[in-house]
Amino acid sequence: MRWEALFDDFEAQAAEAVRAQFEAHVGELARTEQSAATLADRLRGQGSASLDFELRGNSRFSGRVVTVAETWCSIESGPRAVLIPLAAVVSVAGLARRALQEPIGVRRQMGITSALRALARDRSSVACHLDTRNGEPRVATGMIDGVGRDYLELASSGEGVTRSTTLVPLGALVAVASQR
Repeated sequence: MRWEALFDDFEAQAAEAVRAQFEAHVGELARTEQSAATLADRLRGQGSASLDFELRGNSRFSGRVVTVAETWCSIESGPRAVLIPLAAVVSVAGLARRALQEPIGVRRQMGITSALRALARDRSSVACHLDTRNGEPRVATGMIDGVGRDYLELASSGEGVTRSTTLVPLGALVAVASQR
């Protein structure tokens, strides 16, 4: 009878050791999977949740994520649509723990210049939020007249005013908001 109790105790200890090892392995797999997730994956996994974006240059937007590529996202912020380069994001609040990879490679690889060219084709009036590097936010408004590899041309015009063009390097771009 004493031998049976001893063997039962050994079996219980062995089962507990296997369970603890399994839990440690599952935890390590979860940490490894999370380490492969990108900011874009996390944003893609948020569904219709409203998120708060803090951007370089003291710009802030809140809204629901609509589109996510690897280097940019677009959100609905009230009546406006806002295009945000992910490199301009300082923080995002309101995220759930979910992440979702983009299964379609073409959509995942679409650069911000593609989205800006679509805005240029639509002749949409936009507000470009810029990072002036001195903490003071700056907003330039107009229509995107052209998009180069690393810049956009913003054309502004007013009633009876001659049209002028402002060149904006994409590195200074913090957000592009529609002027609906």
